[in-house]
Amino acid sequence: MKKASLYSKNQGLASVEMTFIVPVLLIIMVGIFELTQIIQANNIIISISREGANLISRNSSQTPEEVMDVVASTSDPLNLNEDGIIYINLVVGREDSDGNALAPVLNQQYRWGNFGYAADSSTWGDCATWTGSDNGTCDMGDSDPELANFPLQLDNGESVYVVEVIYRYSPISTLIFDSDFTIKELTYL
Repeated sequence: MKKASLYSKNQGLASVEMTFIVPVLLIIMVGIFELTQIIQANNIIISISREGANLISRNSSQTPEEVMDVVASTSDPLNLNEDGIIYINLVVGREDSDGNALAPVLNQQYRWGNFGYAADSSTWGDCATWTGSDNGTCDMGDSDPELANFPLQLDNGESVYVVEVIYRYSPISTLIFDSDFTIKELTYL
């Protein structure tokens, strides 16, 4: 009788232990799954930004809109049409009459026409009017805007393309992250 009673107590203790351990293990598993999804989304955004900069800096036959369409088409499983936006900026260095470097200027700015997430460019976010057939070319007026906080030092006439990909990530569960957040990548080329 003692063996049966001891066996019954062990079974009850195992049930209580499982009741406490299973929820903790599930939370850990959901957290690991969510983290891998975030890492995958970040890697895709980095790849899109780099490939966009590579294509726009080497190719003269495709328009910026075509380049953005091409790189956005490679974003699966992310849906940039609903949760993303792409900018291509052309920044040009300049100097004063004495040869001293001045802050570079934004020469051209393009916004992807099929964006689904409205976010400003971090290179220059003050475009008031978007024009063109795809409504994706910034009308900067008569003078190019000066970029006082641009992170690169450019020589006079030297230009660099800045490709920005911005994506709104929606967590799968609200267990770990309770709201959407933005993943952003800039590539200078």
